[in-house]
Amino acid sequence: MVREFSPEHGGRGLAIGAAPRQGADGFVRSRSKTAITRLVIEELARFQPRGRRAGFSDRSTLADAGLDDAAFLDVVNRIEGRYEMRFRDDWLRGIQTCGDLVDCIARHMVDAGDPDTSAEPPATGIERPVHAPTTPPPTGADPFPEIGALEARLRGLEQAGLANPFLRANERVRGRTARIGGQDVISFTSFDYLGLTGHPDVTRAAKAAIDRFGCSASASRMVGGNNTLLDDLDRELASFLGTERATVFPCGYGTNASVFAHLFGAEDLILYDELAHNSMVQGAGASKAGKRSFRHNDHDQLDALLRDLRPKYRRVVVAIEGVYSMDGDYPDLPRFLEVKRRHDAMLYVDEAHSVGTMGPGGRGICDHFGVDPSEGDLWMGTISKALGAGGGYLAGNERLIRYLGYTTPAFVFSTACSPPNVAAALEGLKVIQREPWRVTRLRERSELFLKLAADCDLDTGSSGDTPVIPVIVGGSNRAILVSQLLLERGINAQPILYPAVRESAARVRFFLTAEHSEDQIVRTVEALAEVVPMATRAIG
Repeated sequence: MVREFSPEHGGRGLAIGAAPRQGADGFVRSRSKTAITRLVIEELARFQPRGRRAGFSDRSTLADAGLDDAAFLDVVNRIEGRYEMRFRDDWLRGIQTCGDLVDCIARHMVDAGDPDTSAEPPATGIERPVHAPTTPPPTGADPFPEIGALEARLRGLEQAGLANPFLRANERVRGRTARIGGQDVISFTSFDYLGLTGHPDVTRAAKAAIDRFGCSASASRMVGGNNTLLDDLDRELASFLGTERATVFPCGYGTNASVFAHLFGAEDLILYDELAHNSMVQGAGASKAGKRSFRHNDHDQLDALLRDLRPKYRRVVVAIEGVYSMDGDYPDLPRFLEVKRRHDAMLYVDEAHSVGTMGPGGRGICDHFGVDPSEGDLWMGTISKALGAGGGYLAGNERLIRYLGYTTPAFVFSTACSPPNVAAALEGLKVIQREPWRVTRLRERSELFLKLAADCDLDTGSSGDTPVIPVIVGGSNRAILVSQLLLERGINAQPILYPAVRESAARVRFFLTAEHSEDQIVRTVEALAEVVPMATRAIG
């Protein structure tokens, strides 16, 4: 099988180590060959082309069934979700038959036991690390074969005539125009949704902060890096979000990666959306709590999981996002709040892409739905996107946020946000409130892009009401080529590849901002209508 080049996975799926219990699709998982074969045949048949509905056996080849690489990777993605495991590329090499795939699953799936009969704490019944015995590599062997694999993938791009789309360097950025390789391009790669990074009031505030405090906080907030600007930003964020308290962290990723392991332990359970950001998945993985995913935006499945699992745990937290950055969709927040109340769970919402973009005042997903933030428990976000600066925050009730501000490792042991970043975010919040047209224009520009894309029969998936819009082209190499052809036409938009998304859902992703003009959007969609068919013909 040919494996497409892709960046690191963005956060979907779980590490191997799930126990044989009720799975995401409502069946009891089993390690028996018979049960695995039944599941594999079911999933292979799901993606078999019409007109090729011959029955499967363990000797059936994928080629005879009409399953190409893209369809096979879709099958793998489905199995990953149902068994809560993650396939490594090297496991998949050489798989030719249904039986090969069954053997691969049976060989690598871990059967860890049921929590109801285990003598260990119940939290370990959901997912537990398993360390297989290893043998030292031969003398002189490459200690990091992963590096060689990456290098081979990069060579594969070059041999296919495709330019590496990653780590493109901006030589200059002005509004929504950037210079790359000496060429001015329209940029759709920035999270600067409201155009605040270059706003004159914001840049002036950042420069004044440097004059007053210097370029760095030079220490963590706990031991000397705190300043009046940080205290002011804490208060301003809480007021803007409608929470009792907020605390600014040095980094959004680090906030998620740190707080789950810090706050939830061996008697607790973390349930997170299957498309949750990698930072939340990593944070859950570092915790001693039980953890498992639920189907994307599926509050009904979450309700069923909590009905079965809630009595076994001290605390349960449900982790979702305000806007999902791969698909540009968002959860039905009121329904998730109903489920969390029904089962006495906590709700953790990552608002990295929803603050500044959702709701009449840009105050986030609560503003969008007209929900009081006190109905949730923890509201996490970043000041590195719509607020035009850098860093993260946690917001919620007074006691919990004060506790986390004194004890969370990412806060206690990291140097605080730099003074210019803090001053820029503080001024950015004020700009949003005195220039509300920015939020309105962002919404109008996003709606325009979606409408024009629909008129051109471009697939934008489930995106709606957000400035994150994917154009799904179905194939990683195809997405790379579309991105390359757009750049040649003066448009910079990045491809998103397997395994960050399904191979058949590979896409080019567009981040809309209030600074994009209507003419830039029209030009971009016209270019897409031209290059997507070109890439399809070239790649097949």
